[in-house]
Amino acid sequence: MTLGTNIRASQFVTIQDKAQSILGTGSTTRGYGQTVQSSDVFTGNTITKAQWDALRYDIINIRLHQDGVVPLIATVNVGDPIGYGPGSPNTNYDILMEQAVANRFNIAGNQSIIAARGDTTYSSSWSTQAQAVITVTFSTATEARYFFNSGGKIRAVSQITGGSATPQVNAWKNFLASVGTVSFGADTNPNVNFYTLTDSYQQFYINNLSTPYSANSYKLEAKCDVSNNSSGTATQILIRITLLDSYTDPVPLPVPTTGFTPSAAGFPPGDAVDGTLTISVQELKASGLLQPNSLPFAVTSPSYSLSVISAS
Repeated sequence: MTLGTNIRASQFVTIQDKAQSILGTGSTTRGYGQTVQSSDVFTGNTITKAQWDALRYDIINIRLHQDGVVPLIATVNVGDPIGYGPGSPNTNYDILMEQAVANRFNIAGNQSIIAARGDTTYSSSWSTQAQAVITVTFSTATEARYFFNSGGKIRAVSQITGGSATPQVNAWKNFLASVGTVSFGADTNPNVNFYTLTDSYQQFYINNLSTPYSANSYKLEAKCDVSNNSSGTATQILIRITLLDSYTDPVPLPVPTTGFTPSAAGFPPGDAVDGTLTISVQELKASGLLQPNSLPFAVTSPSYSLSVISAS
């Protein structure tokens, strides 16, 4: 590797540090907790093909995890000149790593798995609100960081089945089906995410039904077990799910002297929501294999529990 323009050891180390911080232990919002193959080099030493190859595999593993495909990355052969430009490893690798740092919370569909982690149900009628809490507990804050940094997400799904075929019940059913899955992770909401959590609930999702039931809403909030999680020190996350029914039937119109009784502006009587309400939690977690030895991309799952649904 003596041909071409010499590069400083610090240039290789700068790229390797980025790869180390994303794929390895990292800190705060960086770190997947996986084995890093590359290592630093020292001033005055020749950077060997094996060292370039190790760094190349680290970058491949990061970008494959994020994008689902192996990136276009330069290969170093013995005797190759190491210069500058898109075709040279020091430039090519640095560009790939800069993109990887920016997209560090990304996770490709083919590099993840989704698993059901529990549900809770309520089968009586309600007319004001229904609410449940999902509790997610990690053994350590480091495991939580690796889970969320590598794209892991807690996913909540709510649905109503059965019940009366009233317009309001049907409106709730159709609305929840259209909302589908709501995810919580390190980047699912720029204002409220894993790293912005405190020990007070913050709203990260809200949506309202359509007219005439626009007073009804579906809200998700989250908090953790520390007062400020900007450094990723939390081990427990609580997600509160609320179905708020603020709709009330309009007052019926007065009966005219003609004897004709109009409906209450077309609204059916009764404000109850019945059927079976089910709130479920799912986990999206990193998976896949690390090159070149097909070691598993290993991230530890937390434990999950769901409260009973309280309703009124």
